[in-house]
Amino acid sequence: METNRNWKKLSEEKYLFYVGEKKIGELEYQTSKWNRSAIINIEGQLYSIQHSGFWKSKLQILNYKSNVVLKAYSEKWFSSQTTIEYKGVKLHLKIRNNPLAEFVIINEASELLSYSLETNGGTVVTNIISLPENDDYLLDFLLWYLFQPIAQENAGDNLVFQSLLMSL
Repeated sequence: METNRNWKKLSEEKYLFYVGEKKIGELEYQTSKWNRSAIINIEGQLYSIQHSGFWKSKLQILNYKSNVVLKAYSEKWFSSQTTIEYKGVKLHLKIRNNPLAEFVIINEASELLSYSLETNGGTVVTNIISLPENDDYLLDFLLWYLFQPIAQENAGDNLVFQSLLMSL
């Protein structure tokens, strides 16, 4: 399995996701004055990301038939941990400062996937770490949807990626 994961910016709203040299899909942000959402295309499978709830604090990913395939919500409104329900499994999304921003999806006790900011020779780098068995790219799209504004704010148009494969 190819381990190098990265995102390529096409425009302010559109990003392409690659694993090695292979294009896996694209994410296109759709923002309006009151709403932020996205359209995802992963190898021809279409999904949409939408916010719900009174404060728009819940997130759903729907397939092209408008069926919910992933739900994300905070157990408490002040929590830095989000529960993700996906494929009948409850995962957890934690947001930490390690030393910069880090978003991590945890399955039981193991960190399945993480996107973080690090410095490398004075440059802010987006670091992607994944377990070898993680080949479900919808989680990458979810993390990039959430993480991209932070990466953009800290790195500007000079986003650089490091991708690591974690072994147990």
